[in-house]
Amino acid sequence: MKKELKKITDLTINELLNQEVILPSIYFEKFNENASKIEINIEDESFQNEINKIIIDEYNTIEEYINNIASNVTLIKDSAKEAKTALLEKNVDELSNIYKKMSNLEKEILTLNNKLFLDETTNINNRKWLYNQFLNEKGFLKEKGTSILVGIDDLEYIKKQYGELIANNLLLFTVKFIKKNLNDEKIIYNIARFFENKIIIFCKEENFDDINSIVLNLKQTLANATLKNNSGLMIKTSYSFAIEPYFENQDSKELFERLFLKLKEL
Repeated sequence: MKKELKKITDLTINELLNQEVILPSIYFEKFNENASKIEINIEDESFQNEINKIIIDEYNTIEEYINNIASNVTLIKDSAKEAKTALLEKNVDELSNIYKKMSNLEKEILTLNNKLFLDETTNINNRKWLYNQFLNEKGFLKEKGTSILVGIDDLEYIKKQYGELIANNLLLFTVKFIKKNLNDEKIIYNIARFFENKIIIFCKEENFDDINSIVLNLKQTLANATLKNNSGLMIKTSYSFAIEPYFENQDSKELFERLFLKLKEL
């Protein structure tokens, strides 16, 4: 049910992306319409129970994150005091213990960050990361660069025709392929799953022509690519790409509108 809820949310946000103001009544109206499209009855008791469970799980994850940070702040303070004493006393063993504590702390925080801000299917950033980490509190871009929006056009059809596992494998293949090519070109970038079938990339490279050349190569290679699963099934899909420069303090809403408009025009 969580996946169906995510799909309804994606459809709703996509439809309302170009709205200057989104009132709760408008959002829920569109949400209800999209739920009906995929034959989900939002008045159904099991659906309501599932939503409540998701909300509770989300709250527990955030609460765990906050509690962990609070307790770790105390640990950092104590470790700093211990380190100062160990340095004065030249206690190598104590310094080694403090280093282990800080290393474990780093791993715990990274694990919690992953729970909140990573997409569970692709292991890349999710939309929550985009709005809470990449953008500032006003929803503006923090830096300039070049953005790429990638649409996997047939993902929904493939999921219905061949199953979720095949669709997820296609999604993973696409993400890995894009990341490998950007890494080979030594591009500094952030990548996130923006919608169910869309991936967004923010490249720190400001030369639009250079990024455009990489995207053209990606587009051509992916157009000729075929995914083969363990049972020998051959899957081929089509992709859409949109490229748009972005600027520091630019409203992300404006950027996303431009990207989606270019994607529709292709």
